[in-house]
Amino acid sequence: MDKAELKDKIRACHNLPSSPEVAKRLIALMETDCPDIEDMVSILSSDSVLTAKVLQLANSSFFPYKYKVTTLPKAAILIGYNGILATALSFTLVTHLKNEHSHGLNLELFWRRSLLAASVCRAVGGVCGRKDVEELFLVGLIQDIGMLVLDRVMPETYASEKLDQFSHGQVSDHEVQVLGTTHAEVGSWLLTDWNFPAKICVAVQLSDESGPYPGASGSDKFYNCVLLGVQLTQLLLNEAKLEAFVGLVELDENRLGVDPFAFAMNIKNIKDILRETESLFEMNSNSDVQLQQLAEQAKTLLGRRNKQLATQLDALFLQEAMPGVG
Repeated sequence: MDKAELKDKIRACHNLPSSPEVAKRLIALMETDCPDIEDMVSILSSDSVLTAKVLQLANSSFFPYKYKVTTLPKAAILIGYNGILATALSFTLVTHLKNEHSHGLNLELFWRRSLLAASVCRAVGGVCGRKDVEELFLVGLIQDIGMLVLDRVMPETYASEKLDQFSHGQVSDHEVQVLGTTHAEVGSWLLTDWNFPAKICVAVQLSDESGPYPGASGSDKFYNCVLLGVQLTQLLLNEAKLEAFVGLVELDENRLGVDPFAFAMNIKNIKDILRETESLFEMNSNSDVQLQQLAEQAKTLLGRRNKQLATQLDALFLQEAMPGVG
């Protein structure tokens, strides 16, 4: 099956996941040159659950504001315009899609990976000092949305017992062999049809590429943050060996300008961010053991590469083991 034929089949499918009405209105606002905060508040206010979730985020440890945030305008100021739109879209899409039924797709793994990728992408963006961490979170959360589409349109795609869905590389290779494309590209098609901003669509399409992207532009750095986040997520899910970290450390240093200690800080931050993410979405990724293993591996590898850093790393990760510290 070629891409054009698959696109036609997807567009002819009447029971595809659809963009909820609130999401459509938020996406339209994201595309506006001079968006109005009153319009955004009006849209969010029409959904009481969404309003509560945005306020919960504003009062989370992501934003250590010393006063309680009780109104959407204050939340918008604290989180930022694009940030609050990306966050609202995240909640809306997850609420809309998480009750999908599966034909062959491992939905438990799908949502576990989505929560992890969103949290890790946000952590990477934070360490890199980016202002668009909520958009990185959104990309991490929906970068596999094409799998839901393929599971609906081509039910046999993931039904093979020989397919190891924990191996994302194997899944992508299987998709290319069977369909001539990957779920990342299919997801980008869907988001384009939903009128998502081009930056988000491209990031989803590139999310499973081997990368890195060579340029120093803001877009390339955004895509490299997604790339690092997705690859770290895969290491977590597969409980990868120490050697698998080497390329990611080099990506962090060479493409994102992050030094080894900041990379270690990023690993440490993932656990706290994931805990908040699970609370916000009322889902559990069951990843505590893998996160602890990831921290130990990062500490070992980085300590080997830089002996002077070893003492700092010991102090950093010691906080993880001491209740009430850090």
